[in-house]
Amino acid sequence: MRKTFLIVLGLCAVISLGGTAAAGTIDFNFEESTPVGSWQEREQTMTDEDGKQIVTVMRISYLGEEEREGEPYVWTEMEMNSFKVKKKGRKPQGDPVYIKILMKKSVLEGDIANALGNFNDMATEVIMQAGDSQPMRIKGAGSMMGGMTKAIGLKVSYTLTKDGAESMTVPAGTFECDRYRGQGSSSAKVVFKKIKVESTSSQWISSEVPFGIVKIVSDDMVNGDPQHSETVLIGFGLSGATSKITGEPMDMPAMPKLFGG
Repeated sequence: MRKTFLIVLGLCAVISLGGTAAAGTIDFNFEESTPVGSWQEREQTMTDEDGKQIVTVMRISYLGEEEREGEPYVWTEMEMNSFKVKKKGRKPQGDPVYIKILMKKSVLEGDIANALGNFNDMATEVIMQAGDSQPMRIKGAGSMMGGMTKAIGLKVSYTLTKDGAESMTVPAGTFECDRYRGQGSSSAKVVFKKIKVESTSSQWISSEVPFGIVKIVSDDMVNGDPQHSETVLIGFGLSGATSKITGEPMDMPAMPKLFGG
């Protein structure tokens, strides 16, 4: 249960930070560039102040669409594998994690940078699985995560500015991209520790690949300690995406008193 809670907390933070770039917009047509069945895989290398590195390989898939109460919804899924970088190579850190999210299709049809801030539409239902363990389903996940951000006092201030066009070469190929500059900060209190992150980033977005992300470079100060991360696209496809979730999900008990419903 504790591991599941930490996964939810991490997902909550990702959605919050992505959605609060409200001072700017991302010019990307999701429907044209990301057909059902498409996927992209990218690799993030994070380096701390001591030069230690953690690599996370992320695969994001657009699995399909369904209708609920007359409204279209979509299923996406993220697979994450983390490794510590050692002299002898990479050492896996824990089990792979799979997070499958059901959201309103309308979230992806408008300005994605702003739309992600609406938890109820963004995460109507979430199914999570760590390794071969039984998957867990969270119904009303958007409301739960909204309550969680309130409980930890998450505050985000971030601006995103389009900064021209640029050709970018990464392991997956060379793409024509729109370049964006981001700057801001976030803070939260997790358990009894206050965490503050100040960040500057550059992002390269291309309509030539599903989900758009080609490269992200970020320099952060986490409670005053420097941290650098670089994310690059390593592969993609316009078909063939499948879910890695196995078995029948078990419904996660509701926790209204903890997360405010």
